[in-house]
Amino acid sequence: MKRTLKIAIYVLLASGFAVVLMVLASSLIDPTSNQAKNQTNSNIQQAVLGKMITLSPRPKQPNAKFLNAAGEKLVLEQFKGKVILLNIWATWCEPCVEEMPSLDALQDKLGGDDFEVIAISEDRSIEDVKTFYQEYNIENLTIYMDEKFSVVTQLYVKDYPKGLPITILYDRQGREIFRLSGGFDWVSDEAITRIEKVILSSTVKE
Repeated sequence: MKRTLKIAIYVLLASGFAVVLMVLASSLIDPTSNQAKNQTNSNIQQAVLGKMITLSPRPKQPNAKFLNAAGEKLVLEQFKGKVILLNIWATWCEPCVEEMPSLDALQDKLGGDDFEVIAISEDRSIEDVKTFYQEYNIENLTIYMDEKFSVVTQLYVKDYPKGLPITILYDRQGREIFRLSGGFDWVSDEAITRIEKVILSSTVKE
């Protein structure tokens, strides 16, 4: 009986020692590193789920030039006074192709003096974009091209999910409100509510 009790005590002591070792080992792991990884994974998960996120500090609006179908150079500053939904897309990007009809419908629904969807293509051929617009009946969006990938380069933010489409909402003063990486239904109740709130929040144009 005494021998059995001793064995049981030894087993308990050994188990306790093992637990202590595990705790010590876990304390050696850099919690900051894990936190950073978890935050990045969280951002990626949000993007995959189509969640709109606000970065802090908020990135500046790009000042890079882009082209219209006539080859004229433009900058986003020229649209100041409007709420802008900037979308970076390409005809070879499947999620972009899927969401373009909803962006076209959004422009039809809200577009005007107060709001505009600016969809800038990363394609290298204007003819590819024109053909796409015809095939998918895109009737309300103006054709824009990213000259030398300048706009998309300025939109890059470290640790933010990469890839197309990228969509950013700017207020009338050109301040970023939210951004989204990945396709989204832009005529959904969530999208319309968020955009209309920004439109109504600043009715005075500067």
